Amino acid sequence: MRPVRTLAALLASAQLAAGPALAQAPAPAPAPAAESAPSSGEAGADDPTQVSELVVVAHPQGPAIWRVTYNGAEMTIIGSVTPVHHQQKWDRRQTLAALEGARLVILPPTVGLNPVQVLALVTANVWRVRTLGDLESHLPPDLRERFVAAREAARQPASRYAHWKPAVAGQLLLSDSRRTFGYSMGKPGTTIAKIAKGMNIPTRVISHYSMNSLVSVATKLDDKGNLACLDDALTQAKYEQDHVGDMNDDWARGNVLAVNARYRVQPIQRCLMLAPGAHKEIEKAMAEAADRLWAELQKPGKTVAVMDMAWLLPKDGLLDRLKAHGATVGEPPQLASAAKAEGDDEKE
Repeated sequence: MRPVRTLAALLASAQLAAGPALAQAPAPAPAPAAESAPSSGEAGADDPTQVSELVVVAHPQGPAIWRVTYNGAEMTIIGSVTPVHHQQKWDRRQTLAALEGARLVILPPTVGLNPVQVLALVTANVWRVRTLGDLESHLPPDLRERFVAAREAARQPASRYAHWKPAVAGQLLLSDSRRTFGYSMGKPGTTIAKIAKGMNIPTRVISHYSMNSLVSVATKLDDKGNLACLDDALTQAKYEQDHVGDMNDDWARGNVLAVNARYRVQPIQRCLMLAPGAHKEIEKAMAEAADRLWAELQKPGKTVAVMDMAWLLPKDGLLDRLKAHGATVGEPPQLASAAKAEGDDEKE
């Protein structure tokens, strides 16, 4: 059932493909290398302008945090990304400070699957390749070459995907690749949930969705859409295999602009957007999440929410919807600086 769980996680984050965000890159793009102070042997090592850079680096670093307030209530939103490395190291001081005194921690959505749906997914022909042969023999040469390379990197045999439709095989391969390369689809939410439990703070999942709509979306792809989804999955897997370190570092250091460039439109998210009804399902999920966050802001005290940046950053995403309700949203320093610079450019 791994491809099903992969599809579920992707549906929850596919809002990035539904509308423009801060960056306009059509696919994940490598972020600029982080600046660092030169060593004593490099040119410019004595340049006094480097002092401010050193001061910034010395400050606590961690995931990007948004402070949302309304009528005396406070909500701290910790931005997360999917996937993140299982062994990712990150400075937790700001997170711990945010949790201190919180009455509730809101966790990202989950997707449920009942026994009847499990049986349907296992037995339904729509999830199987329509040909009697294996998958790889029916792929175009260039796609087959990339598929073989990706599954070998994920250390999987051809037989594992032989009878799946291309779209499902691609997402199963992406799931296998993420496991091989040490990625997690649940962190950092599961980590923060454990910390909250240790601090005796109750947690609540923001939404629990049935698989019915997801199954419907996934089974409506035609042959062309299936190949397009496989192409997207292979692109995504290759990117993640090549960028394990920097993808994680962007998030762990709160580099929102780089995260936005990498995650705005992940190729695999475009796959789901090919299916009829995908936009409608995403809009429904986004509206429900925004309503539940807003409901918590009507209560006194302090709450913490862990939300994927795929839900936070896009135009008309969660942050925009909370602002539309009248909440005040304090942005991470890097985003605030970027917005100010953009405003100054417009004035000039």
